[in-house]
Amino acid sequence: MRLAIVATPSLHRDQRPAPGSLDGDLIRARLSLDDAGFRVIDVDPARDLAEQLDALFDELVATRRTLVDAEDAARDEASTLFLFYASSAVALSPDGELFLCLDPENPGMGDALSDIAAVFRDRARGEVLFVIECHHGPGATSRAVVTAAEQAMASPEAGGVELLVSAHPIGALDADLPSVFTRAFVEHLDEADPERGLTAEEIFRRVQENPDLAGAIPCFGRAGGGGSFSVLVPRGAAGRRLARESEAMPLESAGEGGAATTPAPAPDDPVAQYLAAGDTLAAASDLDGALTAYKKALALVGVAQRDARAEVHLRIAHARWRQERHREAIEGFEKALALAPEHRPALEALVELHLAERDFARLRTAEERLLTRVEGDADRFELLVSFAEHWEIIAGDPGRAQELLERARELRPDDAAVLRSLGRLYQAAGDLAASLDARRCLAELVEDPRQRAVALLELARAAMQGEARATLTEVTREQDGIDLLERALDADPTFLDPLALIAILLSARQEWGELELAYRRMLDRAQRIADPRVRSDVTWELCRRLGMLFRDHLEDPVSALEAFEGAVAERPDDVPGRLSAASLARSAGRIERAAAHLQAAAVLDPGNVQVFHDLFDAFQKLRRVDQAWAAASVAVYLDAAEARERFIFEEHRPAGLVQPARGLSPGSWDLLRAADRDRALEEVLASIADAAIRARFAQRAREKSVPQVDPAARADAERNAAGVVRLFSWASRCLGIAAPAVYLRKDAPIAVAAVPVEEASVLVGGEALRGRTAAELAFLVGSHVAYHVGPHRLLLHFPSLEELGVCLAAAVKVARPSEPVPDELEGAVLALMPLLDERLTERERDALEAAVFELYEIRAPLDLAHWAGSVERCAARVGYLLTGELSVAASSLSRGDAPGVLTAEEKIGDLLSFTVSDAYHALREELGVAIEP
Repeated sequence: MRLAIVATPSLHRDQRPAPGSLDGDLIRARLSLDDAGFRVIDVDPARDLAEQLDALFDELVATRRTLVDAEDAARDEASTLFLFYASSAVALSPDGELFLCLDPENPGMGDALSDIAAVFRDRARGEVLFVIECHHGPGATSRAVVTAAEQAMASPEAGGVELLVSAHPIGALDADLPSVFTRAFVEHLDEADPERGLTAEEIFRRVQENPDLAGAIPCFGRAGGGGSFSVLVPRGAAGRRLARESEAMPLESAGEGGAATTPAPAPDDPVAQYLAAGDTLAAASDLDGALTAYKKALALVGVAQRDARAEVHLRIAHARWRQERHREAIEGFEKALALAPEHRPALEALVELHLAERDFARLRTAEERLLTRVEGDADRFELLVSFAEHWEIIAGDPGRAQELLERARELRPDDAAVLRSLGRLYQAAGDLAASLDARRCLAELVEDPRQRAVALLELARAAMQGEARATLTEVTREQDGIDLLERALDADPTFLDPLALIAILLSARQEWGELELAYRRMLDRAQRIADPRVRSDVTWELCRRLGMLFRDHLEDPVSALEAFEGAVAERPDDVPGRLSAASLARSAGRIERAAAHLQAAAVLDPGNVQVFHDLFDAFQKLRRVDQAWAAASVAVYLDAAEARERFIFEEHRPAGLVQPARGLSPGSWDLLRAADRDRALEEVLASIADAAIRARFAQRAREKSVPQVDPAARADAERNAAGVVRLFSWASRCLGIAAPAVYLRKDAPIAVAAVPVEEASVLVGGEALRGRTAAELAFLVGSHVAYHVGPHRLLLHFPSLEELGVCLAAAVKVARPSEPVPDELEGAVLALMPLLDERLTERERDALEAAVFELYEIRAPLDLAHWAGSVERCAARVGYLLTGELSVAASSLSRGDAPGVLTAEEKIGDLLSFTVSDAYHALREELGVAIEP
């Protein structure tokens, strides 16, 4: 038995030949002829080669076991000859081992030649010939590759294994032809004397002695074996015996995915023999010899055998084509098509040949013939696109290219490549409308909304500039551009550049009504924006632009006011928007709304003197004398008062401390607190304030850190002559709260400080008793007692943000035991939590659970610093309410008696806006100190 195992790579996915793939076709065709007598077996280049060879030998063993005569089986095994042929890219490992890289899709993987040789040494009992064609990269030399191949075969057990190896760099040979050594190998087989046969040693010697071959093959070598391996079997009894043995033992497939056999042509089919010989010669580029063989086959095919004759004509035509005898090739393909009109390869060949001949009239006919034979739309589409490219680039006929692409577009209206090409062709032909339509369709295929909007914007610009100016009227091109811009806005309502361009176009034409409609359409689009923050930003910008349109061009202050109010509703911190809305409201006679916007602007920008001037004017018109005086007092404090403001201020300026007619109700404290405080967080802290203070006192008691107060230092407000003591009693009555116990320590270097004992207490030191006016003392006392109210008290017992954070975390942990605690707070939280838990009343616990639930429903980030800052602002407001003078409050804050989260400047700025607020006016009215009209 003679087996030839062929290992060559498949083609690349794009049908390009990989190094060695053409060699396999040539070697298979030649070795399967009768004079060689090999049964050819192909291996799968994508699978492990050594595993496939083992499977092949297992199959041989199983086949031999079917023989009845064991002696015959042994003789067959000993007489089997193996020829292993491989042609592929190769790689050398750092230690010089050679790898065959057969899979072109995975060039970094390979089969070690030494492993392949080991399989043959272990399993083969007869002679073995390795014929290796090595295509190596630039990182190796041909000599090194040949040496590595020889070393892979070097083994004491390799007596029956012979090697013929050649090596050359990848790219050194024509990629469309088989390799030089492989062609020489086949040529020597063809030229050998059939009576004598041909051995591997003789092939080596002939190649070595041929100067042309020696120059064309960079490195060639031979190793192992005795040189007696018969590649070509001599005619005679031995050859016939081998042939009979091969016929007696047909080799079955190795199973799914395994090695498969390629049967040789039947010896009684001369047509097949001639065709096979012609194919072999064609593969070896002996085209004249191939044509001779094909013509002999054609002579033997009967006229009635149309398909068989067509197949021979195809072979002849392909050979003529390779000889560049295009006219004769065309005749051959036409003959084949006359016999088999549906033969697609022949139709495709005619298209290529007419294109190569630049016979464009016949090319058009050939293309249409092929298109009529194509059944599927997918194939027809690909052909139309390919033909269009040829007509545009090679034939220089954009009209025919456009026609073909339009037919392709009918099949696939949304194909980006077709639309892109059509847009270019339409533009070159001067059909701008069609070009814009194609490019618009192309832009709308973009999946990403922002990229689609950008593409449509660029297209709109193109529609209104450049060549559009010469081909379209101004109205037409601008309307086309606006339509595209509207489409861009539909694609991505968050991208406002197209809207800005629409505004420029319509403004230039003074089409204000159209611009209003464009803005209103955009407002409708904005509602589709999923992200609420982005939706709010876009709505704000649109309302702002709409407001300016009504104000500056449509002269509609009422609509402008509504638009600006829509803007500030989306962005309450928009100072320019607030001021614009206030100005429009004043112009429209809506003074109440103007005052509301100015009050909001005062909160955002308390240093803007004009805001307080405008507020003074608005309050005057509204006959709010008390608030007008408040606005004037701010202008005076900022040293920017006008004459009328200064007059009103001086006329109603209080002489000394305010004299409340009544105290505040508990509900009035909400007017003193900052409106932007975290109410959900405050509810949690309010629910645990009493229990947390008791728990904190218990902690101090355990730690023996409860401060001791001298009962003798406690002052009686009714009997003590110190004004500061009486002020605590007076301030508490004004504010509607219980007065704290006051302890006097003139030697203490402090002003006022809370004493963390069970009873609300305060220590007054020498700093409070010296160098302060009555108004300054009133501010000091008022701002301090504010900390003895509700959850504010927690800051007296948990004075740092870290301690307050521990208190809050413990409260949340009580309500939600599974809630995790930050690692840095865990120890302190776990220490406080049981003390807090056991001191909560049922009512407090219910309030805590409800407040924590609400806090987590909001899912807003917790900001203890902001809440502590809001308490500081509340304290400053309380002190200011009791003094009634901004200058006193500001100077007291600047002294820094109670440093905290906020700076003195921030607190003073808050007082300026608080002064002109409705809350401050309501508090003054409740105290009975507001100025009456």
